Amino acid sequence: AVVSTQSTGDIAKSDKLAPFVQTVKELNLAFLPIEERVFSLDNPSAYNDYYGGKMTEKKLDEIAEQLVTVCATLDESPCPKVRICNSNLDCVKRLATKVQAKLEKYREADILTANNKSQLIILDRGFDPISPFLHELTFQAMAYDLLSAVSARSKIDPVKNTYTFDSNKDSSLDDTKKEIILDTSNEVWRELRHLHISTVVQKVNQKTNALMEKYSNLRGSEGAQNNMHDMKSMINKMPKYKREEANLNSFIKLAEDCMAAYNSGTVERAVKLEQDMSTGFDSTNKPIGERFVKACVPVFVPQNNGPLFTHYEKLRVLILYVLNKKGLGKHLTKETLQKLIERAEIKKEEKAVNNMIDLGIDIFGTSEIQDRRDPPRKERDTSGVFETSRWTPVVMDIMEAVVHEKNLDTSHYPYFHAESQNDGDMDMGGITSLRGHGKKQQVVGGRATGPKLIIFVMGSISYSEMRCAHQVSETQTTRNSWEVIIGSDNILTPERYLDNLIKLKD
Repeated sequence: AVVSTQSTGDIAKSDKLAPFVQTVKELNLAFLPIEERVFSLDNPSAYNDYYGGKMTEKKLDEIAEQLVTVCATLDESPCPKVRICNSNLDCVKRLATKVQAKLEKYREADILTANNKSQLIILDRGFDPISPFLHELTFQAMAYDLLSAVSARSKIDPVKNTYTFDSNKDSSLDDTKKEIILDTSNEVWRELRHLHISTVVQKVNQKTNALMEKYSNLRGSEGAQNNMHDMKSMINKMPKYKREEANLNSFIKLAEDCMAAYNSGTVERAVKLEQDMSTGFDSTNKPIGERFVKACVPVFVPQNNGPLFTHYEKLRVLILYVLNKKGLGKHLTKETLQKLIERAEIKKEEKAVNNMIDLGIDIFGTSEIQDRRDPPRKERDTSGVFETSRWTPVVMDIMEAVVHEKNLDTSHYPYFHAESQNDGDMDMGGITSLRGHGKKQQVVGGRATGPKLIIFVMGSISYSEMRCAHQVSETQTTRNSWEVIIGSDNILTPERYLDNLIKLKD
């Protein structure tokens, strides 16, 4: 809400309120801060607007204003850096034009100072069509993926960021329903959320043992209390112990529910197949080549009373199948796609595959659109990596190229200038100052803060991509270290992302 000058004056003059107000700072907020390095524009319809051809200039102007308030809140005025869009999408350039114009107005009003080092990268969703729908087994991503609609007894609400569960086996009792908020104010969640589920199980066991050891005297392990002082100390500690125990038990239950969902049905088999097909290598690091065709058969057509994969699992594998064919230079024919859809019995979900063309991905190898020319993936050492977590989101490559290697390819991620709207908009050279003067280092909490990399993905981001921003930032430990911020119009679980793809242009 906007606070008028008169209202600010009334607050200052109020005898009752003034003693309780230490400082007042004006914040231009038109976005939702989800986590310390994640923001959302809270605009679920934007995905369909961008890629369904419904984006008006008014809507795009509102999105640009929201994005600029992110920069203003962070006190950053970077030169917007936009990814080349090798398709028929023009929303990226249009958005960058508006963002840059609005940033310039903020600079002219002395609200912001130009900063040559911080960067804003605007990406369309087609830059990584795989990460949004893959199963991921890090704690937060796994919980939101598998428990959003897995049962009535244990459920994640991705909007409220809450986990509701039964704390007693007798679920008929109303008072057994418990709810916890999954946010970073909870130290246990903060520590566990980006760990692989196998590591989470080990960590909660360690924490349980540490808690029992910490409050061992409350459990009678040291005998009866000898005096009133000891008894008083014990009583004072009991509420804290109960709170810590209940909080830890909540995450033990969450981990148990995640593993139960993973081990039931076909999730485990689907995860392993997804990893092979997304990376192009099996767990022994051998290229899968054409072997993925044979691997897909049991998913589409169950053999010998084999497990029945869900429609969403079939769709995930089908999209990976299509992208694998494209990656091998053997684009899928429309006739073959129809046969696969009929065998998999996912006629309703067929639109998701066809609609990938609207993300700028030429799945059929036709000349209807100009296909994307994506940069090669960064080579990574997968030794010691969990077999079920070999895929790395593309945005991690971008973050590390800026923060670690300092060599993000300008032929794929050029600097954008808004003076004109033609091919000359893209500057393949170095950074050009918008004002001629760099921004001075800020000082927060007695230490200098470094530049910020702000990545905005048009449409949606996944929980795995949110994790990347935290992990790259946490590797930076010096005074002038980079901080990575990621955001989008919306944050989606894999199923909700696939729903968006299915309903595109409806």
